[in-house]
Amino acid sequence: MIKLLRNRSDFIKNSATLISGTAIAQAISLVVSPVITRLYTPAAFGTFTFLISVIGGFGWIATLRFEMAIVLPKKEKDAVNLAFISIGTALMICLCLAFSVVIFNTWFLRLFTMDPLYKYLLCFIPVMVFMIATGNVFQNWFNRHKEYKTLALSKVLSSVGNNFGTLYLGFIGIGVFGLLIGNLAGLLLVNMFFIVVVCKQHKSQISQYDRSGQHSLVRQYKDLPLANTPQMLVELVQLYGIIFLLQMFYSSEILGWYSLSLRLLQAPMWLVGTSIAQVFYKDASEKFQKNENLYGLVLKTLKISTMVALPVLLVMITIGPWVISLIFGKAWFESGQIARILAPWFFFDFIRYTISQTPLIIRKTRQMFWLSLTGAACMLITITGGALFFHTIMTVFLLLSALMSCYSIGVIWWILVKVKLSR
Repeated sequence: MIKLLRNRSDFIKNSATLISGTAIAQAISLVVSPVITRLYTPAAFGTFTFLISVIGGFGWIATLRFEMAIVLPKKEKDAVNLAFISIGTALMICLCLAFSVVIFNTWFLRLFTMDPLYKYLLCFIPVMVFMIATGNVFQNWFNRHKEYKTLALSKVLSSVGNNFGTLYLGFIGIGVFGLLIGNLAGLLLVNMFFIVVVCKQHKSQISQYDRSGQHSLVRQYKDLPLANTPQMLVELVQLYGIIFLLQMFYSSEILGWYSLSLRLLQAPMWLVGTSIAQVFYKDASEKFQKNENLYGLVLKTLKISTMVALPVLLVMITIGPWVISLIFGKAWFESGQIARILAPWFFFDFIRYTISQTPLIIRKTRQMFWLSLTGAACMLITITGGALFFHTIMTVFLLLSALMSCYSIGVIWWILVKVKLSR
């Protein structure tokens, strides 16, 4: 481990820069979260988790994945036009979402046995989806230019806006609206920061915008909306489908317990994983363009991600329930039990996530789609079957964790084999 950390490659340094920003962001969340969990009920967290899953799902596909291509082209002009294509696509989709929300609230809400509160909560969807989509575009833009300090600072700003907004609104006592508006505050703050940086430092690149060349770029990267977007949809079903099924088969309180365990497991893993994955995607793309083998880089990334995730796994398995109960209150002890059970799945899935863009780089997107479909099917069958045949939710989570851990290990192995054979 020490020998690996002494490696002063750009990959290590760039990953460390992003992880440092993430560490500060997570420190803020850890300090504020015990207060937030006492201001909001498990049921409020359950409702928030359900809505933010819908928002996050649309946010990741609103650009039809064109933002992933920003890192790839050699010409700066092509990257600029891909950024505008991504934002324009997101805007059109969000306008359609806004129209759908208006129609649903006007004509269809009365036909469903839903809490009237959802009429107002649904109005957040189009705005927050657009903010997530544009944030993803900016992140890929700065990743292309290796401006990792900017990306690190954005993570801190997101945490500040989200946590302190949520904290303030929790003291006011507006319920689930406080969680949503706090999340929106973080998104707004980050996007404003990105816009300021782009206007100050990238004016010359923006001036290369050329609408006439966009049609050829759309044709060139057509696999992103045609293949990568369906794959992302399947992965979103795998990630968020459990939330919808818990909402369907169980109470909002159980969903609230799950949401906190999800937040605790994802916080140190996914956000740090995003930092590692961003640097890996840029470096791997450059190596592939130069016809270099990616196997060594993939192995190095797997080692780093394992070292990052292993302490979280050990803590959650050994003392997770008691630590969570002590920090967040006795009402959240069940969240600790859920986190302990799901920790192995998130451990292996975190490792998989850091190299998840490899199929896109080596042109194996269509094969990855079928693997993702298998994972989503396993998750849906396990939760649905568990709800029908088992009496306790903990048994269902235990089966889910075991099955999805095996799936993640299988995907990691498949990527290693494909990378080894790609050159």
